[in-house]
Amino acid sequence: MKRSLVLMLALSVTAVLFSLPSAGAQTASVRATPLQVTASTTPARDRFRPYTFTTRGRVVPPGRYCLPGVNPGPGMANCVPIFCPPGTTNQAYCTFPPANVICKGVVNVRFQKRTTTISSRNVFVRPDCIYSSRVTFRLLIRTRRGALRVRTRFQGNTVLAPRNSSTKTVRAG
Repeated sequence: MKRSLVLMLALSVTAVLFSLPSAGAQTASVRATPLQVTASTTPARDRFRPYTFTTRGRVVPPGRYCLPGVNPGPGMANCVPIFCPPGTTNQAYCTFPPANVICKGVVNVRFQKRTTTISSRNVFVRPDCIYSSRVTFRLLIRTRRGALRVRTRFQGNTVLAPRNSSTKTVRAG
């Protein structure tokens, strides 16, 4: 009887410990949205094979930090969250994420002809929030000639949420 009671008590305490969220801990869903993700592809038209295009851009993070306890989620002020120990509201004990943490991540650069993806490249964002991708189409295939749409998407990181840039159109041939 005693052993079963102790076992039941130990299991119930373990279940409570694993089900309680830690107070003040920031979750992955608490991320700021980048103000903008820019993209520019040059040249606008490449007439001769091999067709080579360079896409450059920048991830623009919010310009200010949040106060402790402020949620930078949707509908709230867009700001970079600072990381504080649980239960702390004093900024002296909080950590401000440096630029190399804010400007970290992957940008996907995709070339499409209608609905067909011709090229999809993942490039890293540099610590100054700039990315660059170069793609060359060497083969003479119908899908690689004509108007191509260039779509870029910042995949997000621990501080910033994912965001797309506007779609650009370039011409090969």
